[in-house]
Amino acid sequence: MTGDKLSKDRMELVDRISELPEFILHIILSSLDMKEACRASVLSKKWHAAWSSIPVLDFQPQHFKKAGPPNSGKFDEDFYDIYTLGSYTAFIITTMERYSSQKHGIRKFCLEFPLFDASLEPLIDKWIGIAVQNKVEEFNITIVVEESLDYTLPEFLFCARSLKFLRGDKVVMPNYPTMKLFCLEKLLLTRATIDDDMLQRIISSCPLIALEFRGCAALKSISVPFIKKSHKDDVAEDFGTRTPQSNNRISTLEKFFYLNYFQCPWPWHMNIAALRNLRKVEITSADITDDVVFELASGLSVLEKLVLNKCVLLKSVKISSISLRNFNVVGCHMLEKLTIDAPNLTMFRLYSELNFAQSITNVSTELMPALSIVNVPDSCDGDLFVWVVDPCTEWFVKLQEFLVGTKIFKVIEMTLSGLESGYQMEVDEDHLRKINIGAPYKLREIKLYDTCNWDLDESSITAFLDGLFWSCRPDVLVIPTGFQNTAVQLILIILKEKEQCWKDPLKSVEVEGFESPELLSYPYELEIKLRLSW
Repeated sequence: MTGDKLSKDRMELVDRISELPEFILHIILSSLDMKEACRASVLSKKWHAAWSSIPVLDFQPQHFKKAGPPNSGKFDEDFYDIYTLGSYTAFIITTMERYSSQKHGIRKFCLEFPLFDASLEPLIDKWIGIAVQNKVEEFNITIVVEESLDYTLPEFLFCARSLKFLRGDKVVMPNYPTMKLFCLEKLLLTRATIDDDMLQRIISSCPLIALEFRGCAALKSISVPFIKKSHKDDVAEDFGTRTPQSNNRISTLEKFFYLNYFQCPWPWHMNIAALRNLRKVEITSADITDDVVFELASGLSVLEKLVLNKCVLLKSVKISSISLRNFNVVGCHMLEKLTIDAPNLTMFRLYSELNFAQSITNVSTELMPALSIVNVPDSCDGDLFVWVVDPCTEWFVKLQEFLVGTKIFKVIEMTLSGLESGYQMEVDEDHLRKINIGAPYKLREIKLYDTCNWDLDESSITAFLDGLFWSCRPDVLVIPTGFQNTAVQLILIILKEKEQCWKDPLKSVEVEGFESPELLSYPYELEIKLRLSW
């Protein structure tokens, strides 16, 4: 093929792409960062026209960063000098002036600034004003660096009748008199300072589907949803109080997420009767009590997912829900008893950040909660995460007792860490053989984490595997591999020896996903699966 012919075919290919409808070109350009999309505008007049009217504006300063160390995924302000931030700001000014003069619609407007000071406020206010005038539907602003000033959202943003999604990180939301967010469905605030009355008005007047709050310390008392008191009966909305039927307004809220970075009291008062559409609740580091969790689980008629993470006031929790399908308890280390009555539960995860072995040495302080499964189907996929420190013979006995007593877990995830160099693990096999608890508990899978940090010799790893396989029998053993991970290689050697020993119940070991042993020392962490036959 001649060079002229090849060049002609390439031109025809470019022409075919350029002939695509403008909305498809918008989709293509929206998948690029703003700087790359700007470069694509030089391909042809049609590409330039598409770039000039793209409805998604996603301004991120890392796209203007000078060449430097590879991006680790975290912001490093040292890479953003005055020149870089100046060119970034100038690019936004030019772009927003074009949208202001040509009145192109803006569906999504995202703005990220590494640092914020008072000199930038008029500029950002102006850009937001242009987005509001051009019928913005999704708005997202982030101030990255914690030490910089917070940006105060302008009042006219709350007059954006077209706005459906509002997200702010390190922003201030004052109590403005104007509120016209008639289409707002999702409100996500992180490290934000919010006036209680302002937030209450948003919740009261908007058709919200999702509420998310991360590290918003100023919240004191919020009702969800807010319903006015009765003219006939002065009864406030709260847990355990009934409001006259004429006052009940059914909330559209489907998702509620609350993360508390600070030691703040639980600020939410939820009218359970009105939250008939709430399907997903995630609560992290909040001072909620047992009765609040019970009200949520039993009162929300369509609740499908409940996550309780690091809620340290929980002690005796009872979950009773027909609709609940996914339940996660993570790091609630003061929890002593957990009762589950959920006939449609399909996934249950129990993650303990504390040492499971500590409950062995001190019976009066049982750190793993007493788990009572009242009504859960056998098909429920139970996942137990255990932080293992100083395992011994009794540890494996307690592990089997816990598994057999609950009969819900199919997967165990283990982190074995904190063992000093030269640590010797010992398991009394003769003692284990004399214990008559029953057959080892059958599991679908065991995952071992942090094997790269294991500083154990072959005898200690052998003792660990002996105790583990005495207490439970997994179909699959998953272990991460990585650079110079000698623990993984030792595990493979030990399992092969067990496979060849006629006294051991392990019949065969099949390695999945690795065609070459050299991959075991691959410099990046991967997962190796060992299928075990007993």
